[in-house]
Amino acid sequence: MTRLAPLLMLLLLAACGGGGPRPDPLTYVGASNQPMIADLHLPPGTERVPLVILSHDVRGKRDAHLEAYVAALQGAGAAVLVLDHYAPRSIDTSRPATERAWVTAADFALDAYGALDAAAQHPRIDRRRAGLVGFGEGGGGGTLLAAHAWAQQGRPANAARFLAFAAVAPECAYRVGNRDTGRRPIRIIVGDRDNRTGKPACDDLASYLRAASGDVTVSTIANARHGFDDPPGPVRADAQGENITRCVWQQGGDGLWRERTSGVAGASLFRIGANEQTIAAYLRSREGCRSVGTETQGDAAHRGRAVGEVAGHMRQHVIDVRPR
Repeated sequence: MTRLAPLLMLLLLAACGGGGPRPDPLTYVGASNQPMIADLHLPPGTERVPLVILSHDVRGKRDAHLEAYVAALQGAGAAVLVLDHYAPRSIDTSRPATERAWVTAADFALDAYGALDAAAQHPRIDRRRAGLVGFGEGGGGGTLLAAHAWAQQGRPANAARFLAFAAVAPECAYRVGNRDTGRRPIRIIVGDRDNRTGKPACDDLASYLRAASGDVTVSTIANARHGFDDPPGPVRADAQGENITRCVWQQGGDGLWRERTSGVAGASLFRIGANEQTIAAYLRSREGCRSVGTETQGDAAHRGRAVGEVAGHMRQHVIDVRPR
């Protein structure tokens, strides 16, 4: 009952709110069999519609950040499912990410597949047309992992699948040994002044996946800092902000992970099979590859471009696709 309490509270809050069209709560089972809840925004009508899932960054679910994406995708004719990876897990987003419960990019990816399975049962969702969009460190990294065939191991052959992926300012830090992405289109949108997750790692990841016939496009926004799609505002400098632009965790043929810059290796980078020893190795490797000092800034023009590119990518590969 303890694990269900946060979920029940969220359902109660969703039912009690008022004012304007409200999303429908959708419950599902996330990574590690965690009960979860998400906001389902449906366009008007009764017909079946495609689905786009949005996965937030390590700052948590922020409606002011995601509302422009929801509006654009709904306007294009899609249902939009906004995940909250943290609230059902009682994760306090005011604490630094390194001091929170152990939730990894793989958990974000597995949450997205759990949400897809639940949404596919909804009478208005066309399970043949689904896309996944992730943001920053967390949702962005999880989306890129979800694009790999590796993340779908064990799923039934008839399970719903994502047709396309988009990642905005993501952590492009993971190099899975099995780099097969099924040639499903992946668009990565990055700023050339991002000193938190960074463009070079995304260019490197794109090359790594293209070498295995991956369909990856990196779209660069000039003069854009991390958080360029946040609501417009001044530059926010964080002297203790973690810069992981030099961090790359590469899985070898033996299954071991090694971080390139620090040289630290571990048996499991993610929750799957992780123990205290491997978690400690990951934290040592992160300490060895990171630097501190970051800048973030939301910009209206950059935000508009990112929203437009995400909506365009989803229209081309998900929303306007003729189901077979």
